[in-house]
Amino acid sequence: MKRPFIATATLIAAALFIAGCASNDGNLQAAGHFKTLDGNRPLIVGHRGLPGLYPEEVIAGYKAAIAAGTDALELDLQSSSDGVLFACHNVFLSDTTDVANHPEFASRRKSRMVDGVATGPEWYISDFTAAELKTLRVKQPIAVRSKQYDGQFQMATFQEIIDLAKQTMAAEPQRKLYVYPETKNPLYQRELGLPLEAKLLEMLNNEGWNTPDSPVFVQSFEPVSLKLMRKMGLKTKVVQLIDGDGTDFKTGVMTYGSPDTAKPYSWLKANDPRTFAAMVTPAGLAEIRTYADGIGPWKLYILPPQGVDAAGNAVKTLDQASNMAPTNLVADAHKLGLFVHPFTFRDEGTRLTKTYHGDPKAEYKAYFDLGTDGVFTDFSTTGRVALDEWLAVNK
Repeated sequence: MKRPFIATATLIAAALFIAGCASNDGNLQAAGHFKTLDGNRPLIVGHRGLPGLYPEEVIAGYKAAIAAGTDALELDLQSSSDGVLFACHNVFLSDTTDVANHPEFASRRKSRMVDGVATGPEWYISDFTAAELKTLRVKQPIAVRSKQYDGQFQMATFQEIIDLAKQTMAAEPQRKLYVYPETKNPLYQRELGLPLEAKLLEMLNNEGWNTPDSPVFVQSFEPVSLKLMRKMGLKTKVVQLIDGDGTDFKTGVMTYGSPDTAKPYSWLKANDPRTFAAMVTPAGLAEIRTYADGIGPWKLYILPPQGVDAAGNAVKTLDQASNMAPTNLVADAHKLGLFVHPFTFRDEGTRLTKTYHGDPKAEYKAYFDLGTDGVFTDFSTTGRVALDEWLAVNK
């Protein structure tokens, strides 16, 4: 039977009980003997808050992720027209907010090219001031997930998420809670005259968080953005994200059909024939090591899925496929001193291969066994329980 799509009260209570029995330190059971790069236990990265239950990237979701035991508050950065950084996954608003219900904004709907892909008609964040964005209310974009909180919360700013992390650590001095911002579509936003990098660096400097040991990971799919921030003086941990379009289930090989997931936009603009596949080679990882501290690959780069039907044809969906043998990606990255934070772990049965028999915790444990240094998850509650169960038998 498929696992329920929302975190249950029982599961949340279990996570909090287990977390409460352990140290409050940000490196719980940091025994130094795990297969991770630093020998410490893996991190649970709260991807967009707790979007398995709440709408994406709202303060209530981040608070719930913190309560469930997450180690990091992950978010996507977008800029308002007046230069305020907001947390939102897409450059447009209709899938995650009620903007369509605001007649005062009807005339702002338009079409655009975003990183080489035609989008729209849509309402774009960059056409709204921060004050206008705060009049919108957020909704759950994924059909199979709970809609119980739709319309209740405002969009969150980056500053509000920073403040929440600082308040949490002030209340729990032994806890290290990371903030994990992504420069999203950075070349597109620069073309609009709303560059993300300088603003992000300014905010980190203002917080005293632009240091190698600060509780910050800065991530991007765009190497140009990460390299630029390094040149501008960024000293925090930096993560190169690595995407893919899909999987050929007959062979288990990653596919790269869509321009926006096949390669960084800077490569597309330069007619570079490479795809993200180049980044997971030893040479690609060596190049990443010149400007980054870790990688955030799609998890299927580590455990590829494969499946065929009785006629020998490729299966159609992930839940009909099984795990192949793990690749060498984690080991190759660790050899170069790069940590590995794969994305994105989810509870829904359709997001799991047959190997896990419908148990999302089994997926986390498979990746922990391989030495991954952290996992991006939509369900921090499940991730936390899975980690604590795994730690109990891997002391």
